[in-house]
Amino acid sequence: MATGQLFSKTTQALFYNYKQLPIQRMLDFDFLCGRETPSVAGIINPGSEGFQKLFFGQEEIAIPVHSTIEAACAAHPTADVFINFASFRSAAASSMSALKQPTIKVAAIIAEGVPESDAKQLIAYAKANNKVILCHINQFSAFGYIIILSVVGVIF
Repeated sequence: MATGQLFSKTTQALFYNYKQLPIQRMLDFDFLCGRETPSVAGIINPGSEGFQKLFFGQEEIAIPVHSTIEAACAAHPTADVFINFASFRSAAASSMSALKQPTIKVAAIIAEGVPESDAKQLIAYAKANNKVILCHINQFSAFGYIIILSVVGVIF
């Protein structure tokens, strides 16, 4: 990938906290865009192992399910994006765990209401380790956004 580029046609992600509908929609989008391989490399569902059957176009595929972030990163070393569908109560801890993995470069946090103190820790870690946090506008407090925009350059 080019310098400053976050994603490519071959980018793969690990999806945290199994949510069938968003994962299937990602796979549908991949197929419609003409990707050769799905963008979802694996699913992390604490306490679960195995495979989840989903569709990539007309073809049924089995996506591996891992019980830990560490196991998923070890099994899918080319997956460099972490998509976090955890609740706001656990989103910070799981995102930090993912950002500490050497293979993860980008963490997309879906939860709203992450506590400001947790947001500050995530921002500081991302900045110090050249990682990127993606989140939506209501993710962190206004204070957190000022830090994100001025220091880390996080994309919303």
